[in-house]
Amino acid sequence: MKTLEQELVNEAYEALKYIIDPEIGINIVDLGLVYKVVVDEDKETLRVELTLTTPGCPMSGTITTAAEQMLHKRFPNLEIKVELVWLPPWTPEMISEEGMRLLGNT
Repeated sequence: MKTLEQELVNEAYEALKYIIDPEIGINIVDLGLVYKVVVDEDKETLRVELTLTTPGCPMSGTITTAAEQMLHKRFPNLEIKVELVWLPPWTPEMISEEGMRLLGNT
């Protein structure tokens, strides 16, 4: 049986799949950019750690803002904190099987 926290985390990942990396055309979850989604023990804060394909990515503000907005819309009663992290560095190996399929690399 799933806990409330697990359900919220799963819903957050599903919501984040609506955010498409504009340079690659794949959602940020299947691209492997979302490293962690955590619901704090107080169940009032949803924290997300995500990265970008490169530190100099010009879309950093766009992607993090889109993630915040998407999660605020989905979880209006939770405080949303999206943190951009650089470790570990993103590599193409982080792309999910679905992402590879979407890229045509099955």
